[in-house]
Amino acid sequence: MLPYINIFGFEIASYGFIIFIGIFIGAIISIQYFSKFNDVKKDDILFAILYAVIGVGIGAKLLYILTNIPFLIENYNTLNLWDTLIQMFKGGFVFYGGLLGGILGVFIYSKQFKISFKSLLLTLLPVVPLIHAIGRIGCLCAGCCYGMEYNGFGAITFHNSPLAPNGVPLFPMQIIEAICNLIIFIILLVTYKRYLGTYKTLGLYLILYSIVRFILEFFRGDLIRGIYFSLSTSQWISIILFIVGISIFVCEYRKLKKQITKSGQKV
Repeated sequence: MLPYINIFGFEIASYGFIIFIGIFIGAIISIQYFSKFNDVKKDDILFAILYAVIGVGIGAKLLYILTNIPFLIENYNTLNLWDTLIQMFKGGFVFYGGLLGGILGVFIYSKQFKISFKSLLLTLLPVVPLIHAIGRIGCLCAGCCYGMEYNGFGAITFHNSPLAPNGVPLFPMQIIEAICNLIIFIILLVTYKRYLGTYKTLGLYLILYSIVRFILEFFRGDLIRGIYFSLSTSQWISIILFIVGISIFVCEYRKLKKQITKSGQKV
């Protein structure tokens, strides 16, 4: 579509530029809206986001490399290993690795500066699907995370993508996932006050996105990320995170039940 953008004579990768816009918008919303519910300072939000971004980059890249290890082993004799590794470091990320890395980054910041991890996480988490939705538009421009061959309604055909197969109609994966992430953001926004002070917002996000990702993986075309027992790496991670999301709701329910019981005993 548009892998590079020319700004003041400088050629910038559209994916990175659009991701930056998404992070900027997410930071503003976290500072102006979600921070007031968790009593988190604006400076802490900005620096926590910086830690999260570093964690996202490391986590997403690391998981991408790990998912490609079977491919490297299988084609060890036919590949130029050094050149292949360089290409892996230049491009290629896995969102789930970025998500876990980002959460770890926020955790490290909270411990380093002795700030409530829960408050920071619940201030930043709701904007994650919004940033992700904007990021998928960047994927569309670059051609990464593309869909399977598809001739139906909304099919996309790339002509100068360095990543997606050119001249082949593909399922509009990036657009569909962007829409799904936007819907998840709206759901988190609507339910935020109801789940205030609990990890239910995290649980809800994990449940919703894991379901979306599990289904959409069947329509992905970049299968180099690994297939194990007929399911992709991301589908297996989706199953795990779905269970984690359900577990969070169960734990929060039990915690609330104990509080009600104790309150009743005091009366």
